[in-house]
Amino acid sequence: MLKSKVVMKNNIPCLFIEDKNVTPMAYTTYFEERSCYKDFLDVGYRIFFVNISMNKAPINSAYTGITPFRIGAFENMDCPDYSEFEDAVNKILKECPDAIIFPRIYISMPKWWVDSHPDDVVSTPKGGYREVLFSEAFRRDGARLIKKLVRHVKSSDYAPRIGGWQICGGQTQEWFHHDLNGSLCENAHRAYKKWIKENFGEDDACLPLLQEYEYNNEPAQTSENARRYSIFSNLGVAESVEFFAKTVKEETNYEQVVGTFYGYSFESCNTALFGSHALRSLLESENLDFFSSPNAYTNFREFGIDWADMIPVDSVKHHSKLCFIECDIRTYLTTSIQEARPNDFPDNVHQPSNGKSLWTGPETPVLSSYALRKSFAHQLTKGSAVWWFDMWGGWYKDSLLMSELMKMKDIYDKNRGEKVNSLSPEVVFFADESAYGNVYSASPQIKGIVETRTAMGNIGAPYDLCMVEDAPEVLKKYKVAVFPMPVASETGKRVMKLCDELGVAYISASGEKPHITTEEICDVLKKNNVHFYSNENDVVYAGNGYVALHSSKGGKKTLCLPSEFKVTPVFGANIEPQITDTINFELIENDTALFKVESL
Repeated sequence: MLKSKVVMKNNIPCLFIEDKNVTPMAYTTYFEERSCYKDFLDVGYRIFFVNISMNKAPINSAYTGITPFRIGAFENMDCPDYSEFEDAVNKILKECPDAIIFPRIYISMPKWWVDSHPDDVVSTPKGGYREVLFSEAFRRDGARLIKKLVRHVKSSDYAPRIGGWQICGGQTQEWFHHDLNGSLCENAHRAYKKWIKENFGEDDACLPLLQEYEYNNEPAQTSENARRYSIFSNLGVAESVEFFAKTVKEETNYEQVVGTFYGYSFESCNTALFGSHALRSLLESENLDFFSSPNAYTNFREFGIDWADMIPVDSVKHHSKLCFIECDIRTYLTTSIQEARPNDFPDNVHQPSNGKSLWTGPETPVLSSYALRKSFAHQLTKGSAVWWFDMWGGWYKDSLLMSELMKMKDIYDKNRGEKVNSLSPEVVFFADESAYGNVYSASPQIKGIVETRTAMGNIGAPYDLCMVEDAPEVLKKYKVAVFPMPVASETGKRVMKLCDELGVAYISASGEKPHITTEEICDVLKKNNVHFYSNENDVVYAGNGYVALHSSKGGKKTLCLPSEFKVTPVFGANIEPQITDTINFELIENDTALFKVESL
């Protein structure tokens, strides 16, 4: 198999395969029969994430009950079936023998296991039972299946093209609890009692009631037991992620990268019992090399706002980990799941509401290309890796879109951790994971986190996303800190105090005022001499040697740089290369202009 690792180069995490710095851009789909594998191969992509599941149970156990998997590798324990995965791998390698495959393993137990482990499962909103994500039996038996799968792949004829691994689990493969409520059931009691004993020295821990998380007009959670269980139910999932990552690392002799979906600090599915809020416990792990999330789904991904990161990407980089962001951008070719696989799914799944849905894309090829540009500019300036997620397949089968994707890969080819004068954000937006235990589910407070993050996207200045735990090491770099968590954790409170000690201005949401507006943030920035790149509330990205502006409004635009740079247009603006501190250009409505900026 291919040796791979993440290497820091000029403060940017880079993916090295066989000691070669490779462009970290990839493609994946759930419906491989509708894939665009050849299209991406033809424009130079070589990394492909290929899905494999231990079972064929729903990946969406809370809302839809759907699964993209027709075969579960271990539905029959005596006769494992890897054909669904291997058909896709062979399809790619037939077209391109030097392609690099990342198996994306859905670690979820087959029905025979669920039926035989009644003390380790939780009921799901769509019916049936699934594994409790912090169950010791799940970890033990899941690891056995992982070992069997990895050993099979290692012994296969395609093993020389395996470059790394992604481990997935829970609701939508993203390590959310299958009930989206912390697996809060009697089967959690044993593990919770053990955790309370280890952390608080108390012997008689009882489970909180689910009703204790229901919003009751209180600005902050009043039950200490409910707060503790929230923290426990997130840490328990992180421990399972670490356990399974270690299993894969050991099976591959620590010679290949392993990553996972995890750390959705700025998303919560409206619950305090999410499962993904313990990234802080994983960032130092030697068993995890990259973390992934989709870019945000805010407001159906309309133009004119930032499709922000769900994870604190700058803290991930600070810990020398790679962010491999899932860009599941809808296009004008996006189909319904029913059209993609006729007769396989109910008619009421993923239907638009008032004509809008996460499952509808822009109306034209040109608008679809603008969506790709917007997403790419964000990730390029952050130095993140990307994969294009063609969920139901065929969404990118268009010459204009593939031309754009080829240009984007070419940009990345020329910019793999090269030394650049990075335009440094002067604002930091802090994730405070454990503070989710301080708020109620479906409350204005929990909704306010996303609302504040959305407001950040239109301040006209770039910002970093960091964790409060990293503040002692990073805070001095910034002029202003923003705390979106309405009821801070003890760590969050200490960081606010640190801001006072260091003279760093800050603004915070509160239980009574759960979100902060763009205008309020801008007011604090202006008072503290933060540099604004745009004064029109446009979306601005800056970093990694590039600056970009996105707007839903076309016309004359201006980007004000903090000093003179050599400016070269990349896409979206028709200007000559120049030396300037003020970029004036025309922008088409909903487009994004990207510029390379180099120090003089």
